[in-house]
Amino acid sequence: MSTSALILVLRLFAGRLVHRFSPLGLLALCSAIAAVGLYSLSVATGAAVLLAATLYGVGKSFFWPTSIGFVAEQFPRGGAVTMNVIAGVGMLAVGIVGSVLLGSIQDRTIGAALAAHDAQHSTQLRRAYFTNEKTGVFGRYLALDDAKVAASDEQTRTVIGAVVSESKKTALKSVASLPLVMLVAYLLLMLYFRRIGGYRAVALSASTQGS
Repeated sequence: MSTSALILVLRLFAGRLVHRFSPLGLLALCSAIAAVGLYSLSVATGAAVLLAATLYGVGKSFFWPTSIGFVAEQFPRGGAVTMNVIAGVGMLAVGIVGSVLLGSIQDRTIGAALAAHDAQHSTQLRRAYFTNEKTGVFGRYLALDDAKVAASDEQTRTVIGAVVSESKKTALKSVASLPLVMLVAYLLLMLYFRRIGGYRAVALSASTQGS
C-alpha cells in the first residue's frame, strides 16, 4: 500500500523529470534503481526490507507513463492504437508472463536448494516433498507440495521453510537482471538518438496527417 502511494505521488512529478532527463534517460535511470531495489530485497532483513521495497517502488514508478509517452512521441501516426498495443504488451509482461516466470524461477530454485540440502545432510526432502507437478509458460516442472509439507513434522516444516525463504531471495537476485537488460536497451537507444542529432518528438505535418 505504501509503495502504491509512493508511485502515485512520484508520477505527479513525471513531467519535470522527463524534461530534465529526457524520456529515455528517465527510463534508464528507473531501470538502474529498480535493479538495485530488487537486489536489495533479496538480501535485506527486518526494517531494511521496507527500505528496499521503497527503492524498488521509486524505480518502477515511471516505467508505465514514460513508455507510453515515448511511443506517442516517436510513433504519432499510430495514435491510440499504438499506445494501447504497447500498454497491452506491458500488462502481458508484468501481469501474466512476469508472475509466471518469477514463480517458475522460485520453484526451480527451491528444488535445487532442497537437493543441495539433501546432499549435505543425507536426507530425502526433495524426493518426498518436491512432487507437485505444474505446467507453465516454459513447460512442465515440479514444485513443492504444500499439502505434504503442512502434514509433516515440525522439524521438517522448519527446515523446508528456511530453504524456501532463502530460495525466494535467490530468485529475486536472478530477476534483478531483467531491469539491467532494460537499462542496456535504453542506453543503446540513447546512443542511437545521439547519433542522429538528439532525441526529439516526431511531428506530423499536414500532408502526413492526411495520408
